[in-house]
Amino acid sequence: MGQVYVAVDLETTGLDPQKDDIIELGAVRFRDGQVLDTFSQVVNPGRPVPVNIQQLTGITQAEVDRAPSLSEIASAFRRFIGEHPLVGHNVGFDTSFLKENDLYRFNPEIDTWELSLILLPGLPSYKLGRIAEALGIELVDAHRAFADAEATMHVFEALRRRILELPAATLEQIVTISQRSEWPLRTVFEDAARDAARAWAGRKAGPMRRTGPLFEELQPLEPVEHPQPLDVDALAALLEPNGPFAREFDHYEYRPPQVEMLRTVAEAFNQSRHLLIEAGTGTGKSIAYLIPAVAWAVQTGRRVLVSSNTINLQDQLYHKDLPDLRRLLPFDFNVAVMKGRNNYLCPRRLRNLLRRPDLNETEISVLARILVWLPQTETGDQSEITLTNGKERAVWQRVCSDSLTCSPERCGMRSAEPCFFYRARRKAEAAHVIIVNHALLLADVATENNVLPPYSYLIVDEAHHLEDATTRALSVSVDHAGFVARLRELASTGSEQATIGLLADVVTAVRRSSCPPDKAEALVALSEELAQQIPLLDMRMYEYFDALDRFLMQHFGHKYDNTNYDLRLRITQTERVQPAWVNVEITWDNVALILKRFLASLDTLIKRLSDMGNYNISDLEDLIADLSAVYRALAEAYDVCNSAVFEAHPEIIYWVRRSQRTGALAINSAPLSVANLIEQHLFIPKDMVVLTSATLRTNNSFDYLRQRLGAHEAEERVLDSPFDYRANALVYLPTDMPEPNHKSYQTRVEETIVALSLATEGRLMALFTSYAQLLRTAEVIRPQLEAAGYTLYVQGEGGSRQQILEAFRESERAVILGTRSFWEGVDVQGEALSALVIAKLPFAVPTDPIVAARSETFDSPFYQYQMPEAILQLRQGFGRLIRSAQDRGVCVILDRRITSKQYGRMFLDSLPDCTVLRGPLANLPQHARSWLQNKTVAEPERALFTGYENYMPEPPPPEWWE
Repeated sequence: MGQVYVAVDLETTGLDPQKDDIIELGAVRFRDGQVLDTFSQVVNPGRPVPVNIQQLTGITQAEVDRAPSLSEIASAFRRFIGEHPLVGHNVGFDTSFLKENDLYRFNPEIDTWELSLILLPGLPSYKLGRIAEALGIELVDAHRAFADAEATMHVFEALRRRILELPAATLEQIVTISQRSEWPLRTVFEDAARDAARAWAGRKAGPMRRTGPLFEELQPLEPVEHPQPLDVDALAALLEPNGPFAREFDHYEYRPPQVEMLRTVAEAFNQSRHLLIEAGTGTGKSIAYLIPAVAWAVQTGRRVLVSSNTINLQDQLYHKDLPDLRRLLPFDFNVAVMKGRNNYLCPRRLRNLLRRPDLNETEISVLARILVWLPQTETGDQSEITLTNGKERAVWQRVCSDSLTCSPERCGMRSAEPCFFYRARRKAEAAHVIIVNHALLLADVATENNVLPPYSYLIVDEAHHLEDATTRALSVSVDHAGFVARLRELASTGSEQATIGLLADVVTAVRRSSCPPDKAEALVALSEELAQQIPLLDMRMYEYFDALDRFLMQHFGHKYDNTNYDLRLRITQTERVQPAWVNVEITWDNVALILKRFLASLDTLIKRLSDMGNYNISDLEDLIADLSAVYRALAEAYDVCNSAVFEAHPEIIYWVRRSQRTGALAINSAPLSVANLIEQHLFIPKDMVVLTSATLRTNNSFDYLRQRLGAHEAEERVLDSPFDYRANALVYLPTDMPEPNHKSYQTRVEETIVALSLATEGRLMALFTSYAQLLRTAEVIRPQLEAAGYTLYVQGEGGSRQQILEAFRESERAVILGTRSFWEGVDVQGEALSALVIAKLPFAVPTDPIVAARSETFDSPFYQYQMPEAILQLRQGFGRLIRSAQDRGVCVILDRRITSKQYGRMFLDSLPDCTVLRGPLANLPQHARSWLQNKTVAEPERALFTGYENYMPEPPPPEWWE
């Protein structure tokens, strides 16, 4: 007889088991797919059910009012589940409510969500309905407890069958790595392994890798000796009204700015010129630069690199735009996508981690996903599996390709287990167009072009992010947890108090080798000496970070524990002369004294091992590579911390960050300027560099961008959007809005969002510059919107940005609140987004370490640095409103400074030529409703400001950024 399980599901009034209540219980008791009994009951919570929950579940207030209370049916439910394992989808949510209400008796928990992550890699969503659909299971009456519990049972049984279909080696390996753990899914895999044992009888388990060649036979591009220039007219004809695009695509729109951009880029290829192109939203710039890029690469044999900032644009280029071109162009071409090294699995590092004893539950869960996925993957790209949080991503960092341990010599073509990264590199060498992101582009620059194949032609889309991307690529962060994790790679205590780690591996490998006794004992003694120093080094580093924490506590005072954001303190000479900084210096001296000796000894060990190639030391190359990686990481930590405390480099910014969520500290460094680096490594050595975006200019000039990116010699071109903003976009400027620092400002923001949401029937997004303000707003407006039947989506609640946006698109009456990441990259076309609220002008916080340090390099930092950055951000935010020629929308800017301050007119004039209306807040709902119904508004105006290019008014007040 098989195991009896109980599938459970709850419907609740909210997500917090301490504040919210159960309104429905559903359960199915089953064995081997056969239903043994069922339980279904609506529950009276004794209070109103929120409107959005009624809409989601279909459970009405009248239904719960006539239902029994939870206490009346609790004993019956406890008897029903007994001590059987509970199966649920995201079962932790259900059991948290069961525990809170004393309905749960410590039954084993089995999560079909986690099981799906392992057995169904690559699904776009792991919601119950999507999984049921993928498994061919019909889900009826979703979001009712019993129906979902029944569906969960069917999903679980289907997933168990999937386990039985796994390769024998894969299932055996999962069982092996989970044997000593309390991983909740261990018994599921063990039971499956026993059930499958008979089928495996007499079959030898094979390797867990793909059959067939890992590398395709691809030939690198060979440059043509005397290439002909592009025929610009012929390429432009592709986009003409009667051209191939118009004939192929039903909804094709002829856009003169797109054709003009294509011609400009094609001429740049022919003449080897650098370009800055601002192409307004709707230009179709990706097709405009891809056509000449592909044509040039095919015609000349010279590859073109295209870099974007976001995954969304990468996916669009690779999965939509380039396939479209392949259908229409009269020649074939190769395309490759390359990502940063840490996106690719390294089989060697995976093998090493699988050997480790005492893996924790997170590590086992992630490794199980990788083991199931490995025989299927062609790319080894992490995006093909799902990692849900920071702890899971940390496990991936231990098995991904790593520049510190991977090299062409060890992991390339000659390796028995070649890294997927080098497969991607080989494919890129044969590609005409290589798609990368800014991070990889800059990683290649930082490593002196050791990552990407050589290239001389570069197109950078979303180029307004290039400075930030370069800064991130060259930044370093050191925290205590990361430092200790590196130490524990060398040595830590495993089960039965045994020492495990690289140093123990050295001792074992040396003693089993043919190494002469004297040399072997010297290596053993050095390894054991290093292992003995680790606890003291760990303690000294803890004392150093503790001293930093106490310094922050003194510096920030009451703000230290009373903020909704991370604390950041720039370290300058001002901080170093404070009396309390002495403790930081003393504790770092204590670390440095030990760490320098430790690094010297570790370096000696590595060098001695490097001379032992003739003594049959097992996995010697792997040991040397892994020890060297730890050495470089610890040495980098030493350099950053030592410079931050004592010897600051004038061109480097140093700061301490304290996480508001965890309280953890990190020491950070970043370059003061990246302009020279970009100029020296991109503009000077490359034949052609094109930087393009919808937002490159400030104050109608490229000067700011040229200065920040070193693009001094690039030619410039501005292509207006084909959208009719004056007819389709209304910008409303309230005349009675308080200043942001006024006590009534926040109340008016909340009132305006509610009133405008009701007028536009939802379809509204509000953008904030502060997460704290967003949360305050959400708390106040949520009950009002829900009472009116609207759903409120809040960044940081209920899923990722993409999940929130998908839910927003699918909802009929919805409002969404977002901060920084929602100001760009959000593409919601049509009526789903018809109203945009901008709470404040998007000034950066001047105390941010990078902003503060870079501000000091300007004579007038507000007008020369903070203003241009804020203008670019405002233009990006506004760009969320009109995403197609048919879109129509209203944008209200709730920052009075755009009209009350002299600098405000620069912001307004940076926007497209919209219809602008000023008026009281009370009139906003009526005007918005009329505008969206294609009616005119009273007394529209357009503020056309000129003559202020050299305008430099008095400095702003101290609270300008608040």
